[in-house]
Amino acid sequence: FYEEVLEGCALDRDIGLWADGDLTMVGERGINLSGGQKQRIQLARAIYSDSDICLLDDPFSAVDAHTGAHLFKECLMGLLFNKTIIYVTHQLEFLDAADLILVMQDGKIVQSGKYEDLIADTDGELVRQMTAHRQSLSQVTPPKKHGMPIIKRHKVKQMEPKEVKHDNFKRKSELSEGMHEEERETGRVKWHVYRTFVTLAYKGTLVPVILFCQVLFQGLQMGSNYWIAWATDKEDKVSREKLIGIFVLLSGGSSALVLGRAVLLATIAIETARQLFLSMTKSIFRAPIFFFDTTPSSRILNRSSTDQSTVDTDIPYRLAGLIFALVQLLLIIVLMSQVAWPVFILFIIILAISMWYQNYYISAARELARMVGIRKAPILHHFSESIAGAATIRCFNQEDRFFMRNLSLIDEYSHRITFHNSATMEWLCVCINFLFNLVFFLALIILVTMPRNAIDPSLAGLAATSGLNLNVLQAWVIWNLCNVENKMICVERILQFSNIPSEAPLVIKNCRPEEDWPNYGTIQLDNLHVRYSPELPMVLKEISCTFPGEKKIGVVGRTGSGKSTLIQALFRVVEPSVGRIMIDGVDICQLGLHDLRSRLSIIPQEPTLFQGTVRTNLDPFKKHSDSEIWDALCKCRLAEIVKKDQRLLEAPVAEDGENWSVGQRQLVCLARVLLKKRRILVLDEATASVDTATDNFIQKTIREETSNCTIITVAHRIPTVIDSDLVLVLDEGRVLEFDSPGVLLRDESSAFSKLVMEFLGRSRSNHDSDFT
Repeated sequence: FYEEVLEGCALDRDIGLWADGDLTMVGERGINLSGGQKQRIQLARAIYSDSDICLLDDPFSAVDAHTGAHLFKECLMGLLFNKTIIYVTHQLEFLDAADLILVMQDGKIVQSGKYEDLIADTDGELVRQMTAHRQSLSQVTPPKKHGMPIIKRHKVKQMEPKEVKHDNFKRKSELSEGMHEEERETGRVKWHVYRTFVTLAYKGTLVPVILFCQVLFQGLQMGSNYWIAWATDKEDKVSREKLIGIFVLLSGGSSALVLGRAVLLATIAIETARQLFLSMTKSIFRAPIFFFDTTPSSRILNRSSTDQSTVDTDIPYRLAGLIFALVQLLLIIVLMSQVAWPVFILFIIILAISMWYQNYYISAARELARMVGIRKAPILHHFSESIAGAATIRCFNQEDRFFMRNLSLIDEYSHRITFHNSATMEWLCVCINFLFNLVFFLALIILVTMPRNAIDPSLAGLAATSGLNLNVLQAWVIWNLCNVENKMICVERILQFSNIPSEAPLVIKNCRPEEDWPNYGTIQLDNLHVRYSPELPMVLKEISCTFPGEKKIGVVGRTGSGKSTLIQALFRVVEPSVGRIMIDGVDICQLGLHDLRSRLSIIPQEPTLFQGTVRTNLDPFKKHSDSEIWDALCKCRLAEIVKKDQRLLEAPVAEDGENWSVGQRQLVCLARVLLKKRRILVLDEATASVDTATDNFIQKTIREETSNCTIITVAHRIPTVIDSDLVLVLDEGRVLEFDSPGVLLRDESSAFSKLVMEFLGRSRSNHDSDFT
């Protein structure tokens, strides 16, 4: 049954092309899949669940005509023939197979019944939609005359009319490299990490000042103790007032130094954390799209939250504490060596043993600490995906599986990694404490067994008191030395994300376009080759053609032919590997990204709205007046919808525009375009998820409002591109044909003619005779 589902959903060949087959990682929210692949995988998941009732929400919107017909025949009419199917669709050609049709308008069911009965009601909503659909189909006929001059026609090869094409450009190497394991360093933390951390704030100028304050503080601290020991030996050597005065002076000076040291340390810690965060954030924001295709958001969140929190609140004080303890330790050793020099030799021996323990421990603990950072990201990733896909998880009754997966990831993090990390630290503490207790015991033995005349009793008492601190300090220094290196891994991970290869500069000062560029909108593609990464195969190959200015260009091709990649190359979301793209004679790769992208407009396949208000989504930079915004809303038939909320333009928009339908979001994107008034407009499957009437309205509005613009339309719906001045047909990343629709339609053997015939065959065969 599994194989039947894959074949019915036209996924068998896709899976055969992927390196790991059906075990291939598809990425966060299917980011490494095309729209058609995502839709077909979701359909396959629904069918494989083998439920008695299937709910399908517009399952054919992202696939071409032939693939849609294949899915309908093999899945809905085949694999699901004995199931109850409720499917929502804008593609009216699939309605005649339904046993019951519900027609909805404004949230209400306005018609219900069989196909034949609803068609007979000439005043009904279904007939109105059918009329709009039929008007759209009527455009798909070869025109008798075509005003455009004949453009040189490219013809590479013919396409098989019955072949179901797949998303071929998502090949083995691309998906196998798609979501790779999180990278991590090995071995010791490099010295440049420490150097960067110490010198990042104020170029390290405050570090010597802090060290000087610590040395001076420790000197005054020990000086005050020495003063009391010396002044109270046997008989008072100084007056009581002088004794107290000098002691207060020394203690007060050490207190002032501690305060100054703390202020300077806090200043450096805050500035260092701020600089690291800004560096990482800027690097992520300027990273190419391929970085986000291969990096789950949980990894970014993990480094910008957990690792950054460690940098903010932990590392500066641990590192400073290590240095302060080291200074204090050295001064105590010097003091004890002056009183009993054998202690110094003993300390050297014990220190060597301690360093051996430290090296033995750190090699394992360091890698465990790196694994702790890595193992936390999958927990965040799984949690965020579970929240985002909660509705789907519940629909398929998979709550227990996701819950157990969450527990498994937590166990992987806490039991296998965090537990062993803590256990190794405790092992080190036991070993170090034993050694340093031994040091203190031997030091006391040496002091007690020395001849009475060899040492001043008051100094011996001072040495013994300091020895108590020595025991604690030695353990603290070794333990903190290991802990600092483990924590510095967080800095190492942040620096990794601070050195992500960046996109091209936003602005190139000596190569800025003129204010009115592009003034005509001619786009020339010269031997264009595009790949998503150096190790991946070419997605676009040998693309050479010219889009004349102020003309409408249609880009068609089967699912996965490279249409959306061509648009990404135009916006330099992916950079050309070979060849170039010229706009009005200017090579776009010579321009800054801001200068290029700000001169283009696009209505994307997946419309995006941001949390905020209607105004901020239409005019985020406040460049337009209210009247201009309302004019754009009226042209897009959104004014009445916005006026339903008393807040009007200040009406809230939820995250991802969840309080707007997909069609309404597309209209908001259209309103943005009308406000920007750019010379070049790109429509990337902009009407795939809307009904025919809305599609016709969008196309009509675009024709009327952008008559002097170059319009590039990528679409599966043939009527959307049939009135274009030129049509570019792509197949497997190559130019198959490029000419006017009239010329291509006259040649029945052309690929475009075959696409049109497939579309017409699917659209008219089911209901044309009934409707007429």
